[in-house]
Amino acid sequence: MAPTSVDASNACIPPSHPLVRQSLPLPTATRGEPLFLDGDGGRLNEDDVGRRPLLMYGFGRLVVIREVDEVDDDGEEGGRDDTSGGTTRRAGGPAGKSPSSTGGFVYRGHGAAVSCAKFSPSGTYVASGDARGRLRVWSYDHDEHLPRLDVQALPGTIRDVSWDHEGRRIVVVGDGGNGGGIECSKVVMWDTGVRCGDLSCHARRRGSTCAYRPCRPMRIVTGGAEDASLFLHSGPPFRRVTGDGIVGERCHERRGAVHRARYNRDGSVLASVGTDGSVCLYDGGTLAPIVRTARVHDSSVYSCAWDRSGGSLLTCGADGYARLVDGRDGRVVREWDVASSSTIVSGGERSWGGGGGRSSGAPVPAGAMQLGCAFVKGNVPVSAGFDGHIAILRPESSTGGDGSSPRVITGHQAPISAMTFGVPGGDTIYTSDTDGVIVEWDGTTGRARGRVAVVVVNDDHDDDDRGEDENAANNALAATRVHAGATVTSLVFVDDTGTLYSAGWDDRVRTTHGRACDGKLSVKAQPNAMSAGKSVVVVMTVGGLLVIEDRQVVSELIPLPYAATSVCLARDDSTLYVGGDDCNIHVYNLCPRNPVNPLQEVHVIKGGHLHPVRSMALSPDNSMLAAADVRDVCVYTTDDSCGSDRYSTVVPKGRWCYHTQRIGCLAWSPDGTVIASGGNDDSIFLWCPAQKTKRVHYRFAHRGGVTGLRFVGRNCASSSSSCGGKWTLVSAGADGCLNWWNVEKDVKEKFGL
Repeated sequence: MAPTSVDASNACIPPSHPLVRQSLPLPTATRGEPLFLDGDGGRLNEDDVGRRPLLMYGFGRLVVIREVDEVDDDGEEGGRDDTSGGTTRRAGGPAGKSPSSTGGFVYRGHGAAVSCAKFSPSGTYVASGDARGRLRVWSYDHDEHLPRLDVQALPGTIRDVSWDHEGRRIVVVGDGGNGGGIECSKVVMWDTGVRCGDLSCHARRRGSTCAYRPCRPMRIVTGGAEDASLFLHSGPPFRRVTGDGIVGERCHERRGAVHRARYNRDGSVLASVGTDGSVCLYDGGTLAPIVRTARVHDSSVYSCAWDRSGGSLLTCGADGYARLVDGRDGRVVREWDVASSSTIVSGGERSWGGGGGRSSGAPVPAGAMQLGCAFVKGNVPVSAGFDGHIAILRPESSTGGDGSSPRVITGHQAPISAMTFGVPGGDTIYTSDTDGVIVEWDGTTGRARGRVAVVVVNDDHDDDDRGEDENAANNALAATRVHAGATVTSLVFVDDTGTLYSAGWDDRVRTTHGRACDGKLSVKAQPNAMSAGKSVVVVMTVGGLLVIEDRQVVSELIPLPYAATSVCLARDDSTLYVGGDDCNIHVYNLCPRNPVNPLQEVHVIKGGHLHPVRSMALSPDNSMLAAADVRDVCVYTTDDSCGSDRYSTVVPKGRWCYHTQRIGCLAWSPDGTVIASGGNDDSIFLWCPAQKTKRVHYRFAHRGGVTGLRFVGRNCASSSSSCGGKWTLVSAGADGCLNWWNVEKDVKEKFGL
C-alpha cells in the first residue's frame, strides 16, 4: 500500500486570487447512514483565541471546513449576523498568525464523494476518506493545503477515520471487498502509509466506525455495520484482544449496526450508539461495560460526540431529537426537539411540529432525521439532519421544559445551478440547485436567510396541481423543493413586480414573492433558460419560446426553425436576442400582446461563432451584446445610433478564446467596461473591450464549473470594501459555494481602469 504521487494544484482556490468571502454548502447526507461532523479543530485552532470555532464535513467530493459564527466566546448564541460563514477573513494559516478569512475553506483534492474527515490532534493536518477507499492526509495550516499522503486504504467506502493522540497513526474502517482476505479496517502511519498491525474483519466485511484511544496504553475499537459488535485491538502493532474477559463486544442487539463509537477526552470511557436506540458506555482500556441505557432514542441513533470535559455525551437519531447523556450513568439530562424547530425550513416562517413539540408517535419529517452531531469549541452542541441543516443547540433547553428553538444554518445541499439578484439596492441574492431548492441570501453579509417554500393559494384552479402543492406544504422537505426535486435551470427577477421567476425540469415556471412560492405556470416543453426585461419574461424551451407578462402566459409556445440555445431580452422589453444551434444570433422585435406575430425577426448575426451560442448578456446601456459559445467570447454593437454598423463585431471570434470548456454565464460591470465569463472549466475570466489583448484569469474558481456571475454594483448598499463598489464580483458554482471577489486591483493593473 505504497503512497501514490498526487497533483494537488487544484486542491483549493489559489491564495493569490482576490477571494474576500465564501458562503459554503451544507453537508451531503444519505438516508439511513451516519453523517460525519468534526468539531474538534485540534490544538492549533483551540489555543488561538483569534479563530472562530470550526466544523468540518463532506459535500460531494469536497471537504468543507466552516467557521461557525453563531456562538460567542462563552458558547452562547452570538450577535454576529452571519449564519453561513460569510466573513471577510480567510480560514487556515500557520499558528501564531491572525490570517484573513472567507468564513471557511473548501478542500477539493478527492476524486470521489468524501465520506469522513478528521483533524489531527495538533490541528495542522486533516485525514479524509472517500467512497472509493482512498485516504488523503493534507496540510490545513499551509496556504496551498499540500498533500502528505494519498493511499488506497480500502476497496470500498471509508466510513470512519481516527488519529492516535500522538498524530502519528491513522485507523480507517469501511467496506471491504467480496474476495477472501480483504479487510474492512486498517491502521497505517500518517506520512508513509505503512501498516501498523492487522485489525479483525467484521461480518460481511463491513465496518461502520472506529475510535483511537487518546492515551497509552493504545487501543483501537472498531464497530460493525452488520454484526452490531465492537472489536478491541491493542498495540502497536495492533492485534485483536480476545478472551472471555471481553464481554462488551455485544452490548448492542444482535442485529443492525454500531453507528458510532467514541472515546472521551482522557480515554477512560468509550461510548457507542447503534440501530437499537441505546447508548452503551465501556471502560476505555478493557471494553468492560459500565452502563447500558436502552431506548435513549425511539429509533436508530446515528451519531454521538463527547464534550471537552468528557462528562457529557451528545447523541442524535432518526426521531428528530438530539439528547445530552451523562457520561457516568447514561442518564438523559437534556434534549432538543430539532424536528419541531420553526426555523428549519425558511427562517421561522414554517413549522413542522407547531413550535410546541411533537406528540408521542407523531411522524418525523424525512428532512428532520438527525444523522450527525458534534461539539464545536468543546462545549457547543451542533446537530445536522438529512436535509443538511446545521442546528446550533442552545444549552438552556432541557427535558424538564419546552426549551428554545435551535439556531439553524441553512443553504444548499446540492450543486448550484442558477443565480440572480433581487431588487437593486436590496442586498438580496437568489440561488437554485439541482434538487429544486431556491435559497435567499443577504448580499451584504453572505448569510443565507432561508429557503423558498411552496405555499397553497386559494385561486389555484388546477385540482391536481393544488393537491400536489398541499402535499408539499405539509412535508417540510418537499416544501422547500419547489420544483419537485428537479433541477432549476434558470432564475430571473422582475423589478417592476418584485417577482422571482424560476424554471425547472419539472416543466413548470414558478413565481415567488419573498420566500413564498405562490404561483406556477405549466410549460408544454422542458424549459432550459429565461431572460427578463422590465415586465416581460421570455422562457426558452426545447420546443420554442414562451412569453410571460404579469405572471400570465401572453403567447402560446412559439416554434422556431432552429433549436434555441440561449436567450437575452433587452431591458425595455422591445428587442429579443436568441442564440441557435445554427451558430447564429437571431434578433427579434418583441410584441408580447400581438397574438398573431409576437416575434418579428429583424436581423441575423452570422459568422460570429463556430459553435452554438450558449450565453448572452447586454451591457448596462444596451449598446453592446456579449455572446459566448464553447470557448469564444464575442462582442457586438447593438446601439441604434450606429446606423448601418449596428450589429457589427467589436471583438471577433478567436480573440477571447481561452476557456477550455463550455462558457455558461456572462456578466457586465456596472459601467459597461469589463465583461466576466465563467465556464465548465472552473475558470473565471475578465475581459475589456477597450483592451482586447489583455485578460485576467481566476483558475479553479469553482469545482465542477461556474454556473452564475454578477457584478454587485448597485445591488449592494454596503459601503465596505468587501461588498460595496462596482468591482465586486459574485460567482456561484457546482461546488455549492457563493464566492465574492474584489477584482478592483486586477482590473486597474491589467486594463488601466
